[in-house]
Parts: sequence; C-alpha cells; structure tokens
Amino acid sequence: MSEVHEKLGTIAFKAGSWYVISSILVKAITVITTPIFTRLMSTNEFGTSSTFTSWYLLIYTFCTLNLNFAIGRAKIDYKHSLDKFIGSMQLLSLCISLILSSCLCLFSNQFAEWMSLKKNMIFLLAIYLIFGPTIEFVQNGYRYQYKYKQNIAIAWYTSITTVVLSILLIIFIDYDKAFLRVIGIVLPTVVLSIFYWIKGLYERKVKINFQYWKYGLLISVPLILHTVCMNVLSQSDRVIINKYCGSGDVGIYSLAYSYGLAISIITNAIADGWLPWFHDAYHERKFDIIKKNTKTVVKLGCYIGLACIALAPEAILIMGGKAYLSGIYCVPPIVLGVICQYIYTHYVNIEMHLKKTKYVSIGTIIAALLNIILNILFVPKYGYVAASYTTLISYIVLMGIHYFITHKILAVKIYDDKYMIKALFGTSIVGIVISLLYEYSFLRYIAIIVGLISFFYNFREFIKKKKV
Repeated sequence: MSEVHEKLGTIAFKAGSWYVISSILVKAITVITTPIFTRLMSTNEFGTSSTFTSWYLLIYTFCTLNLNFAIGRAKIDYKHSLDKFIGSMQLLSLCISLILSSCLCLFSNQFAEWMSLKKNMIFLLAIYLIFGPTIEFVQNGYRYQYKYKQNIAIAWYTSITTVVLSILLIIFIDYDKAFLRVIGIVLPTVVLSIFYWIKGLYERKVKINFQYWKYGLLISVPLILHTVCMNVLSQSDRVIINKYCGSGDVGIYSLAYSYGLAISIITNAIADGWLPWFHDAYHERKFDIIKKNTKTVVKLGCYIGLACIALAPEAILIMGGKAYLSGIYCVPPIVLGVICQYIYTHYVNIEMHLKKTKYVSIGTIIAALLNIILNILFVPKYGYVAASYTTLISYIVLMGIHYFITHKILAVKIYDDKYMIKALFGTSIVGIVISLLYEYSFLRYIAIIVGLISFFYNFREFIKKKKV
C-alpha cells in the first residue's frame, strides 16, 4: 500500500510541477504580447477590449456559480464517476449561462450603454459566456485527475491561438480593432468548447443529475460573495485614490499594484497545482506529510515575494519609466499582502475540503469592508501609498479570520502555525530592510546576492533531487 501511495505522490508532484511551469509560461505570453497590442491598437481600442474582458470575468462568476470549486471535493465523494459529475456541472452552468446571455441579447441596447461597449460586443460577450465556462470545467477535471498533458495542451492552445488570431485579424482586416481583438479571444474558445461538448455527449458524460447539482451548489454558491468581495478588495482602493488624489496617482498606484500582483501568477499556479494533492492527502489523513510539504511551499512563496520587492526599482522603471518610480514604495506592502493571501489559502483549503465554504465568504466580506473603511480614512491624509498598507492590513485580518475558523470552529490543526507566522514576520522585516535600500543600489544588489545564496542553500536537497 505504501508503494501505491508513493507512486501517487510522485504522479501528483510531476503533474503539479508541470502545471505550475505551464501556467507561468502561459501568463508570460500574455505579459510579453501586451506591448504588441498596445502598438497595433489605439488606447481607446485597447481599453475597450480590456473592458470586454473585465465584464466577462465579472459575469462569469454568476454563470458558473463557482461550481468548479466543488470538483476537488467531489473527487473524493464521487471517485468513480468524477467525469459524469463534471459533465453535470458543465450542463448546469450552461443552463445559467443561456439565461444570462439571453438577457444580454434581449436588452442589448441598455447593456451596451451601461457597460460602455458597442452592441456587437454585447452579442460576442453572450457567446463567450455560453462557451467559455466549458473549457474551465474540462481543465479542472484534468487537473484533479493529474492529466497534466491534456491540461497543458488546452492552456497553450488557448493562449497561442488567441494571440495569433487577434494579431492576424487586426493586421489584415480594416475594421474596428477592438472588435477584431475580441473575435480573436472568443473564436478559439468557441471551437474548443464545441469539441468538448461533442466529446462529452458522445461519451454520455453530460447528463442532468439533481444529486450532483445539489452537491455542487451547496459547496459553490456560498463562494459567490467571496469572489465578488475579492474583486472589491482589489479594486476599491483605485476608486478611492481617484476620488481623493486624482487619476495621475491612480496610474502610479495601478502600475505598482500590477507589478506587486505579478507574483500571484506564480503563487496561484503553485496553489492550484498543490490543491489536487492536498485533497488526496487530507482524505488519506497524511497530516504529517501535509505539514512538512506546506513549510516548503510557504518558504518558496516568501522567497519569490522578496525577489519581487528587491527588483521593484528596475521593474517599475522598465514598465512605466521615471514618472512612475515613486510607486516603488507601494510594492513591499502589496507583495506582503499577496504572501498573506498565499498563506491563508492553505487554511481555506481545509474549509473547502470539509465543505464549509460559507465561512470563506464571511471572512472576505469583513476584509473587503475593512479595506474600504481604511482607505476612506487614510488615503485622503497620506496619499495613494496608504492604500497599499490598508490592503496589507486587510489581508492580514483575512488570514487571522481563516486561522480562527479552522482552529476554533472546525477544530482542525494540521499546519505548523508558528512557522507560518515566523515566515510572514521574517519576510516582512527583510522586505522593509530591502525597501530602505531602494536609493542605495549597490547595497541592494549585495542583499540580492545574499538572498540568492540563501535560496539555493535552503532548497539544495530539492535541487539535487531534480538533477538526479
């Protein structure tokens, strides 16, 4: 039996590693190709296509009802029928998407005015909402079954085809470039979605199953408020900065925030790759292994965060130029906030596994309200930099809430909590010291070299294993 567990652990590690690497590379393509589109399109056209994507992500939550979150736990409860469970969730999501998309089409004029999009964009949005969620369900199914090759293939297909098709359409067709860019985003997804719908129907995996629907909804619906409030938590500061400080400060803060948030590309990829293994390990009550591996994962996230803080002056200069350099002092608290989020996700995983998702939303609502209140109190007095610290405070409180939920309400203690706190505290101290060296480049570069040596020393065993 131990050999079976060891083999499963190896498969999970391999699948998770490839998932993390692929996710980072796919996100990198988006970052790298952004300058291409900013040069092919006017600022208004680029802004319109970005607005389209923002609306899609917002409405997407209501189309799927976060049913994807139920797949991880369903893998345990419906071990031998997971594909049918996912197919049923996919069908439920389609029903909701059809209703919402029909509303968009029926009241297209009103929605076009409200969303600041042209009417033809509203129809494209409706189509995207019908077909887009399918890909997410399929990918999550592959991820939880450790079928990393299929998952990676979908990610690369979507990323490359949307970029290439968009560029070709913009270059060779004389039409609204924002509309052409959106066509390039939507069409590849529609084609792939149709393929998986045909495949699912042919294999008889897509069926109505009210038992599955009830199971999925009980887990996922409470998380809708969580998703919405997370958007509020990340966006409200810019609204308040604009009100009290002006659009110029919003620009500086937004660039710093975007850079600080860049590490979430890596941390989210690690967290997503970790989650399937966590569900299996928790179900098998391998708490000692979870505790040990969690330390390594947290330590890795802290090193990534410190690297982001240390390289902030160069990164901001490259991304925005000298006019944005004052924003470097927003980076440390923003990055530390991301690390808080990275750490408390481990506690959220417990709540998800135990199907106690109602607690997740309660914590996020409190943090979002706290963030708004603190921004209103301190941004007018101390400027846009204060918003980065209020965000950090909100994430610290959110981490404390999830710690309280898992320990006091759910009575689960599987992590080395002292290590988590020490890691965050140590990272904060080092991050503050590095930020004080922003004007002393030579000393900062020495600190970076010391950090690299420390990283390779702490992960020497892992590196040796990879070489073998």
